[in-house]
Amino acid sequence: MANLPQIGLDIGSASIKLVELVPAGSGKWKLMTAASASAAGVAMSEKANLGSLAQTVAKMVREAGARSRRVIASLPEEKVSTHLVELPVLADSEIAQALTWQVEQYIPMPMDQAVWSYQLVKKDAAGGKMEVLLVAAAKILVEAYRQVIETAGLEAVAFETELMATARSTMLPNSPLTAVVDIGAGSTDIGVARTGVLLFARTVAAAGQAFTRAIATTLGLDTSQAESYKNTYGFSNQHLEGKLLAAMKPVLDVISAEVRKTIDFYISKHPGETVKSVVLAGGVAALPDVVSALSANLGLEVVVGNPLVRVEVDQSQAAALKGHEPFYAVAVGLAERDD
Repeated sequence: MANLPQIGLDIGSASIKLVELVPAGSGKWKLMTAASASAAGVAMSEKANLGSLAQTVAKMVREAGARSRRVIASLPEEKVSTHLVELPVLADSEIAQALTWQVEQYIPMPMDQAVWSYQLVKKDAAGGKMEVLLVAAAKILVEAYRQVIETAGLEAVAFETELMATARSTMLPNSPLTAVVDIGAGSTDIGVARTGVLLFARTVAAAGQAFTRAIATTLGLDTSQAESYKNTYGFSNQHLEGKLLAAMKPVLDVISAEVRKTIDFYISKHPGETVKSVVLAGGVAALPDVVSALSANLGLEVVVGNPLVRVEVDQSQAAALKGHEPFYAVAVGLAERDD
């Protein structure tokens, strides 16, 4: 475990989340501070906005009173290429070399324009094979994030995907095979993980903003009012004569179908394994009755992931974060990363 406090920085499509943790021993962490701010529509690909985004991050760090300058940042799942690669059993020192000859066939960009890494997820010595999760992103994207972080006066220690961080923060070391579903504002990230380690991942466009648009279109509301209704009543069938749930159900059905498709694909590659539960994260996870609605669609147990399961918080912090814990799943998982 890192000996120094570190910051997890999650720059989402709608908001920026920051969490600072310090090691507390025995696999635990202590929350030093947490903060969020609007992303104000700034896209990482828009270089003209990077300075403004850096100013926002610097202001967040300053106002939150974060002491660390070490940052682990997330890369958006939809802009990262993730593949589960099977290899013969190799020594740890040989894996990178073996992957070098295979990376290009898995990533949608030339090797010289990519940054890639891997994580060992399974080693079956008896079967003579191993599986590694290969992750690649465009250099220009990684450098944009690095520029934002360094311009904000911070040090970029590492980058990883949103789902890797979410799986780490919301799952215990002994967790069985589980689907992890992070429904954010602009996209839904769906993965399969075990013991907090991501094994497979994909992204779909249907997410929080799609729910809002569905409400606005169906009920004839403006976007801000639709967003307010969504956050207040969620998936409850007891309000507005059930019209809110009816409006959002087609979007929920799309997300549910993609979750099921992801689980089925993983199981088809790993016969004999089963996924019996879903961990839900992201802003939508805080909506009323989302758990029961998603569970009914999937026929599986659905629980809202608690990213503070291994984090010590004081009474005032707990009160401030109450009801918003899933919102910080990525940021907490990033800050918990142990290199």
